[in-house]
Amino acid sequence: MKMLKKRSSRENVVALLLILPMMIPLSLFWLYPVFDTLYLSFTDWNYISADYNIVGFDNYIEVFGSQFFYKVLRNTFFFILGAVFCPIVIGLFLATKLNNITRGKGFFLTGIFASWLTPMVIVSMVWSNIFAKDNGFVNQVIILFGGEPIPWLGQGNTAMLVIIIVTVWQYLGLSTLLFTSAMSKSDPNVEEAARLDGAKGLRKFFKLTLPAISPTVFVLLIMFLLDSLKAYDQIYILTQGGPAGATSTLLYYFYIAAFQWFETGLASTLAMLILLLALVISGINVVFSKKWVRY
Repeated sequence: MKMLKKRSSRENVVALLLILPMMIPLSLFWLYPVFDTLYLSFTDWNYISADYNIVGFDNYIEVFGSQFFYKVLRNTFFFILGAVFCPIVIGLFLATKLNNITRGKGFFLTGIFASWLTPMVIVSMVWSNIFAKDNGFVNQVIILFGGEPIPWLGQGNTAMLVIIIVTVWQYLGLSTLLFTSAMSKSDPNVEEAARLDGAKGLRKFFKLTLPAISPTVFVLLIMFLLDSLKAYDQIYILTQGGPAGATSTLLYYFYIAAFQWFETGLASTLAMLILLLALVISGINVVFSKKWVRY
């Protein structure tokens, strides 16, 4: 028994030594910044002066008492809703069609996947020209059919729609590729049995295809949720959070507070709220992943 305890203690020490090299950069570049940000959220530091005061929960009270914060929350929810579910649904539809193609599938997949590989900065600049008010492609088509040009990026009810379209266009490449790969791995014997039983169309999709690819759906859902939560490039290039804050999300609100208003305490508070949301999403991933992986 003593030998077993001694061996167990030795193995624990060896395991600790093995993970120590990973814990050092994790502590320096993640744990320390997190706790430092938490501390700054209780101060009134303005990012420039060396002096600051401890203000307790004043920053949190200011955030939750601000109407702009709730507007930003609504924008964030609406953006995530469109940027997460649309590429999954559209990508699933495209993958279903591509799965029936025998020739040229690789060519189409390469073209679609290029959107995911293209940096969001470049994507946003291209789409800003497409939706430009004066000479944009979309407005030129509208004018061609006798309509009036629309200031897509200049009015609140269309600016967020454009940002969602740009984000969906980029996400679509990854979702289509992963869904096509998942569908190609389905058991042909099961497919044949389902066909003989009369399963086809939507019935076949919901009873056979969707359960088989549900782990892929879950992975994409978590990836797009976390990526949408930190969306910044497309908002900055296309609208800079406007008009009148109509496209400002939580992360963009953090950017404004930190680098335009120089209210580091407020920005740190927003950073902690964003971290909390990310942890909630990660927690959902941990809780439900085992259920989804069973398929």
